Amino acid sequence: MTTARPAVLGWPVTAGVTLGIACFWADLADGTVRTVLQFVASTGFAWGAAAFVAAFPARTRGGAVAAAVTVLAAATVCYYGLNFATDRWRGYGLAAVLTAVAYWLLLSIAGGAVLGLLAHLVRTARPTVAAAAAGLACGLLAGAGIGIVSTLLATGDHGRQPLAEGVLQAVAGVAVTAWLFDRRRGERPWARFTTAAALSCAGGATAWTVVESVHVIGF
Repeated sequence: MTTARPAVLGWPVTAGVTLGIACFWADLADGTVRTVLQFVASTGFAWGAAAFVAAFPARTRGGAVAAAVTVLAAATVCYYGLNFATDRWRGYGLAAVLTAVAYWLLLSIAGGAVLGLLAHLVRTARPTVAAAAAGLACGLLAGAGIGIVSTLLATGDHGRQPLAEGVLQAVAGVAVTAWLFDRRRGERPWARFTTAAALSCAGGATAWTVVESVHVIGF
């Protein structure tokens, strides 16, 4: 058992480092490349989906939580490490950088634990519980996009690109959770999943708005 753990967590570490590198390059790129990288590596949906997908294959609840937390923590450390190593944030000072790292590591642990647990329930729990867990996960993954769209509409900002990016995040969040729910063995009560997802999306949007209201370096 002790020798298996590094192997089990090896690919979540790789996934997290890859996500952190892509997020770093998304800040530096321009044009279409920047738009694509921002979506796949520098959005709430992207980070949440990476953790959720990484946790899904785990055989145990602890393994699922560990995989999700590992992806997010590795991505955070890699992203901030690259920015610190390249001296991009020289003017902010070390204290501000460390504060940002601590904030996102704390969220990585909390968010990863929740997403890992939900992924495990989706795969292994009885149908009604799995559907509810998938619906809650849907709200968390789609919530960032829904929050963006809601904020833009509330402030009267109808710019096509920001709205399109928010809608795309929301749709992708629904698609990822529906895809993994469909991959579980056994019964899949789609009506319960849809109801749970609809109820949790508003809460997910609120949660992401609160998270992003804390202004730290990098995000």
